[in-house]
Amino acid sequence: MSENSLREVVYTTPHGEEVACRLTEVGDFAAASRSVLDRHLVRAEAHGRESFLLRVSVGDRRSDLERERALAELDNEILAGVRLARMAGEDYPTELSRLVGYYDDPKSPFALVEPYQGQPLRTLLDRRQLFDEERAAFRRGLLTALSWTHAVEVVHRDLRPQTVRWDPDRNQVQLCDFTSANVAGAPRAPAGGAPWAPHQQRDGVGRCDPRDDIWSAGLLLFQVLTGHDVEGEARLPLGEHRALASDLDGTFALAAADRPTADELLARLTGRSRYRRTIGTELDAGRQRFQERLDRRRGARPVNGRGPSRGPSDERQRPPVTDTASERPARAGTTVPEDPLREREPVAESTEANGGTRLLPQTEPRASFRDLESLDITLAGVSKIAMIAMAVIGLVAVLLAVFVLVVRGG
Repeated sequence: MSENSLREVVYTTPHGEEVACRLTEVGDFAAASRSVLDRHLVRAEAHGRESFLLRVSVGDRRSDLERERALAELDNEILAGVRLARMAGEDYPTELSRLVGYYDDPKSPFALVEPYQGQPLRTLLDRRQLFDEERAAFRRGLLTALSWTHAVEVVHRDLRPQTVRWDPDRNQVQLCDFTSANVAGAPRAPAGGAPWAPHQQRDGVGRCDPRDDIWSAGLLLFQVLTGHDVEGEARLPLGEHRALASDLDGTFALAAADRPTADELLARLTGRSRYRRTIGTELDAGRQRFQERLDRRRGARPVNGRGPSRGPSDERQRPPVTDTASERPARAGTTVPEDPLREREPVAESTEANGGTRLLPQTEPRASFRDLESLDITLAGVSKIAMIAMAVIGLVAVLLAVFVLVVRGG
């Protein structure tokens, strides 16, 4: 859309109603995500309400694969928005961005999303830390948002300071940008990067689990509540924050099944739970229509001559995810793909001896606080033995040199 251009559109609301309107472009907006969708700020001519327009580029500059990726991102945004809207009804949570409507025609699909609230958390943290009152509201709001998404079996898969926003005027969190989202039980596609995404998600191993988001949420909470730069340092100093370490216990377990749920964390950190009913049969009809439209739109479109395309929605009708051996850490002797950004992941377990958190390799099982204390004692003993051995070797080398000099002098 060009500047101030008008566009006649008909879109479908999350509740299945069709709306015809004229949209005027107000301008582009910069996305904090890695999305390849075109994004514009538009205004509906009838009532003057503004929305974000997310669409797939109609230009020829994109390759087939890029267009497929953009279509998948749009599908993700729509699917998450529809599920949340139909589950929440009039009680839609302010902690989540909201889908206004969508148009899924193959030629020019788009989605309309309400303008985000506040500013990216990254922008704020670059200037200042949150105040005590703000921190309490942040932890409550972030976990409330995840309580809602996980109740509808949506896994966000891209939680980080760029996709979580904070409104200082309202003391309110908003979780935005569902272009990487998927449903629980669907095969994991690679998404995110260290340290924010757990290794199974980065590597695309196993099946999506709502507790994939808990890893990311734990890092966000730790950074906001302590001021520690998670990205800038390779250690989580949980030994300096014992109470928080206790609240976050299990959050950074290597297997998703060993992590707490959003409701459990919410109860730990705030003393209350925001439990929501889970999905029953009320979304089946809409889900079937959505899948049928996807099949029609994507079933016959080749990607680089390799046959019909497959997007993230193709295998979404799966039972709820369960822990499998495929998502657990590799056993000794197996190959673990190297993390391109960080050699080791921060495992949030306390270390008594040095007041910090040891960065355990991905191949090690989850350790308890006592395990790591014992590990530190063991390593300390090994270190002392190594130092003594080096000293003895040095002494022997000196004595040998003196002996050689004496022999030569004689």
